[in-house]
Amino acid sequence: MSIIINTNVPALIARNALDRATASLNSSMEKLSTGYRINHAADDPAGYYYASGLSSQLRGSKVAYQNVSQSQSMLTLAQGDLSAINDQLERIKELATEYSNDTLTTEQKTAIKSEAQQRVDEINRIVEESKFNDINLLDGSKEGVRFQIGAYSDPATNAINVNGVFLDASTGETGIKLFGSGADEFADIEAAFKDSSTAAKFIDIVQASADTVTERIATAGVYSSRLESIADRLLTQNENLASAYSSVMDTDISSETANYVKQQILQQTASAMLIQANQASGIIALKLIGAS
Repeated sequence: MSIIINTNVPALIARNALDRATASLNSSMEKLSTGYRINHAADDPAGYYYASGLSSQLRGSKVAYQNVSQSQSMLTLAQGDLSAINDQLERIKELATEYSNDTLTTEQKTAIKSEAQQRVDEINRIVEESKFNDINLLDGSKEGVRFQIGAYSDPATNAINVNGVFLDASTGETGIKLFGSGADEFADIEAAFKDSSTAAKFIDIVQASADTVTERIATAGVYSSRLESIADRLLTQNENLASAYSSVMDTDISSETANYVKQQILQQTASAMLIQANQASGIIALKLIGAS
């Protein structure tokens, strides 16, 4: 076996082993520190590409869930205001029924008419004050509302158009038609409560208005129920997407810890062997020179 000094092959082998162990150790430390198995595209190009797609879908799905939650809140607010309007109409109907009976005194009729006017004013006040995020809900400015419920652009599967809820709920002809100018309508409370006969006729008009409001409340409930189902599905979808993303990107701590310890031992062993390799050839060569 030849003895050489210029090229120490065992030392080169030990150094290469030390470099590989150090690189693996640094990579393992990074994975344990960040919690990610893939910190750079070079770690796993295919996995990085796959995880990027999952991340984009997950983020879009999370925003869609937020949209659904806000949409539910908007519907709930409109539904509550419509219910309040319906309560006022029911009371107006009671007052009209009471007024249509000729057993009342003039003072009692005046009190009934005054309360009925206050109820009408309250309906119109609710309409003006019904807002969500500064968006008017019941003044007729937004007949149809689009809710984005998915992460993509296709409206057939990612959007819901709500109709029949956010309509004009004021007492005029453009709203719930409590008052109007037709032959079978009354212009205001004074006309409706002119006498017992007009009040009796007004009962059916109030009931028709209440039916209109009730129909809108029911429609809001249908959409709200659908949105609730969509929210549940999005939650499940988000969980599944997060799990899929985690299986690709996240570090298996137990496995990576074992690999970290392994690379530590290899690094220390390679370092020790490099020292031995550097010394061995020189010692043997010096002994041979001294022996000659």
